[in-house]
Amino acid sequence: MSAESGPSNAVPGSVVPPGERDRRFRFILGVAFIAASFLVYPAYLVIPFLPLSGTMKFGIALLALLLSWGMFGIGFYLSGREGYEWLKRRLTL
Repeated sequence: MSAESGPSNAVPGSVVPPGERDRRFRFILGVAFIAASFLVYPAYLVIPFLPLSGTMKFGIALLALLLSWGMFGIGFYLSGREGYEWLKRRLTL
């Protein structure tokens, strides 16, 4: 086997334009952040039953709220309007 006819890592038809891979990665990461932001909401059901003072429970609930919206904001920024619309279509069946 000569060096010119060596194995190629390229798969026919898999040419990705420059920057498209980064855009796709940002989209997937953004959608993952948006979806993960919804996972914080079950914590609100647990917080009242924690053996803590009312002030601590309020602080934890506020932290959960900020965490959820912060993750949603980061996800929206990374995925853009396209990611938000894609996730909305998936959640509304």
